[in-house]
Amino acid sequence: MKPLLPQKLSGDAEVRRIEMLFDRMPSSIVVTLIGIFLCFLVLFDKADFGILKAWTAYMLSVVAVRVWIWYMFGKTERQGENIHRWEWLFAAGAFLTGLGWGALFGPLYPLPTQPDAQMFVALMVVITAFTGTVFLALSNTTFWLFSVPTLLPAIAHYAADLGRDAQWPVTAAACCIAVFIIVQRTLYLSATSNLKRSTEAESLLAEQQAIFDSSPMGIAVVDNKQVVKCNARLGELLGRRIQELTTSRIDHHFANAAEAAQFLSNSSSAFDKGQLAQGMYRLRRADGSQFWAELSGRRMAGGTARSVWMVADVTLRVVNDRRSQPRDPQPREQKPPATISRG
Repeated sequence: MKPLLPQKLSGDAEVRRIEMLFDRMPSSIVVTLIGIFLCFLVLFDKADFGILKAWTAYMLSVVAVRVWIWYMFGKTERQGENIHRWEWLFAAGAFLTGLGWGALFGPLYPLPTQPDAQMFVALMVVITAFTGTVFLALSNTTFWLFSVPTLLPAIAHYAADLGRDAQWPVTAAACCIAVFIIVQRTLYLSATSNLKRSTEAESLLAEQQAIFDSSPMGIAVVDNKQVVKCNARLGELLGRRIQELTTSRIDHHFANAAEAAQFLSNSSSAFDKGQLAQGMYRLRRADGSQFWAELSGRRMAGGTARSVWMVADVTLRVVNDRRSQPRDPQPREQKPPATISRG
């Protein structure tokens, strides 16, 4: 179940919420312009033309101001400490627009002898309030500053007609307002919950990428022997570019085919047991030189064939270990490098 109260968002999530609010403004502006055009067309010969011209000029001026706010927001640097100022500017533009729509139930409201025009104005206000509920759902402040001036004049107008058996319009208006609030709360809670999760996921991904890029060890993501991702350190160890490594097979970088086969066999056996595969092997650089490397890897969760490998150059350690070992006067046959598996 979603919480009844909105969750507090982090600074990054707040910035993204308001960015999404501004992303919806172009669609909201288009809807507003269509509504202004329809109202002017329908009320052209049904309302005082001077008042209608003034109302149209006011609405278009507010649209221009909102477009300017949207343009300036796109040019500014988004930071957590000043992002709410932009939300209030957005809300101010929505409030001025709501005042304009509410004015349709003032001097511009058609006479009782024009029921079709009256019905059009009522439907226009309801549709406008609903579209505002959808477009402005990401901001509680903007929603209320737009909805109240848009709907309050209509409610006041029908409330004044209670003596003329107009209770049903008031009841309908109350039900519409309840629906608008429910829709806005549902959209707001859903959006903030998704923003919270996506921001946390992106933050974790950024941390993992930073570790991946700055690790002193080479890192490779292998999918069915194919290197699909690696860091710069692995490229330094093998003397190759990252683009070159991500189009190669992991077993092609071993000193010989025997050690590559042993690596594949031991890693497959360890993965089948759900264990960490680890071993020391000789790898070959792009210039043909060889070095001892310690490889440790584990299969990714989720039943995929991908595995993540850490590669460290241990040539000096191998050389020092060999120097510290007593010499055997009898030559022995070279054995392949040892490989161990750890749980």
